[in-house]
Parts: sequence; C-alpha cells; structure tokens
Amino acid sequence: MDMNTLLHYGGMIVTFLFVAAVLYSMIMAIRRRSRKQKAKEAVEKRTHIKIKNLHQFDIKPDDGYYKYPIGPVEYTRRKPQRFTAVSVELASQQPYSICLIGFAEFAGGELKDQHYFYIQPPEKDLRELKNPDVTWDLLSKADEFGEYWNAGMKDYFINHTLVCHNAPYVIGCITHALTVFGIKPPEFRFIDTLEIAKKLYTFDSNKLDAICDEMDIDLDMHNSLSEARAIGQFFYKSCKEFPMYLPRIYYANGKPSKEEQQASVIAVVEREEARPEDMFAPRPVDDAMLKELLDKKYLEPGKEEGTYYATDEGLDFSDSLP
Repeated sequence: MDMNTLLHYGGMIVTFLFVAAVLYSMIMAIRRRSRKQKAKEAVEKRTHIKIKNLHQFDIKPDDGYYKYPIGPVEYTRRKPQRFTAVSVELASQQPYSICLIGFAEFAGGELKDQHYFYIQPPEKDLRELKNPDVTWDLLSKADEFGEYWNAGMKDYFINHTLVCHNAPYVIGCITHALTVFGIKPPEFRFIDTLEIAKKLYTFDSNKLDAICDEMDIDLDMHNSLSEARAIGQFFYKSCKEFPMYLPRIYYANGKPSKEEQQASVIAVVEREEARPEDMFAPRPVDDAMLKELLDKKYLEPGKEEGTYYATDEGLDFSDSLP
C-alpha cells in the first residue's frame, strides 16, 4: 500500500472521528436541553400548598418592627454542649415570608454539620430580600416552608437547643410560618446571642455584622448559612471569654423538663458553691429536688454552711442533656 493510499485512509478515519464527535456533542446537548425542559415542566406542574386569604395572617408593626409574638416563656441557665445555630432571611416584612434558612450544628466547640435551604415564600413579594443573588425564579423552584417542615426540617428544631441572634424574632418568624400552613408549632428551646452581646460586651453596635467584625469572625451577610456559622462561633467565643456566665435557655410553647431544671441547678455550682436561692433562681427553691440531687450524689455540701457544690457525676449528667 503506497503512501497516498495511507494518507487517504488516514484522512477518512480522521473525518469519521470528527463527525462522530460532532454528532455525540449534538446528541448530548439535545439530551441536556430535554432534561432541563422536563425539569422545568415538572416545576410548573408541581402543586404547592395554596394559602387561602394569606393576608388574614398579616401582623401590624409594633414600634416599627414586624415581630410575631411567641407568648410567655420560661428559662433555665446553663451552657449546652450541643446546639444548632439558626438564621433566616425574609422576603417581605411579614415574619411568615421566610425564603432562606441556614442551620449550623455544633458540638464540643466544633462545627459538625450545616444545611441551607431556599424556600418559596407564600407570595411573590421580595421587597425586603437583601441577598442580590436570590431571585423569584430561583425561589419559585423551591419547596414551601410547610413542605420542608413535614419532609423533615422539623428534626432540626425538635429536641434541639437553638442559638439565634435576636432569637425571639427568629422563633417568631418560624412560628408565624408554621401557623400560616396550619402546623402546630412545637416546643422551642433557644438561646439569644443578642442578649449575650448586650449583657457581656460593649460593642459599638449589637448587629451581627458589627459583632463579627470586632471579634474577627468570618461572615457573609444575608447568606443564612454563613450567618448561622457566625452565630455559633460567637456563642462559643462568649462562653470561653466569660466562663462564669450562664446563658438563659428559653422555652416557648413548653416548659423545661425536670432533668433540664436539675441540670440548670447543677450548672450554677459548677465552679463555685452557692446557696439554694441562687441555684434555683428564677424559681423558688425546690427542697425535694435538692434532696434528690444530694441523694444521687450530683451535689455535695460546700465549705460554707448552707451552700452546695457540683460533683463530677452531676456535671456528667448535666453535660449529657441536649
């Protein structure tokens, strides 16, 4: 076979491979467009929960703020070993209009897991949305809050200690959203880092971005996941810088369990002895509970008469609670 023939066949093979590559690219492009079209059609055909008379749930501003009330709350005092930091972003002024939510799970001072959700608000009103990367086209493809909740989002809240910046407002938003979708709000157990900032620090501003700037914490404002991580980090830093301070754990739609009340009593005397009046505050002294804690050897008498101190067994019990 001479050189010309070889070149001829070589050219044919190259041409064939080129044509095959072009055809393959065209077929893959057609398939991608087909998948995108099917996905678009699936979104358009999805039946979301339609809220009848949505604006019957609207609340009026109180001193300029749209804050959904969460009712009277009780509290205990201790530092949880595990917690979930939560941040939300609203689409409109109404608290039910959650469109972004971020969760950051911490344990032992470390970030263990994190989650971020786009949420379709009940109506196309984005006047309060501060994140320029989030559009209605993006949110319209997401599930609604009630759908996410029933699909498993509730597991991030129930039996978890939540840490939020301006927690009553955040918990109010979640409660309002659940109410709109006809879902009974569960018990919320939460800590407010805004309260901690006001009590322990003298920041120029108690807004989250100002706090993070002063404490060298990374933050991408209006990114709910970044905010949740920053809230958790600030909480841990405050615990290290003020080891004697016990943050309040508030309870909405419920009360602290007996074990949680006991853990709160133990936490007060972890580092120094105290009298029952201080140990049980803000509640009256529970003599029966005090005797039980002594019998279980979770407490022992202090050096000064009438005072008590936590034992290692008591601290282990307290740390075992969420």
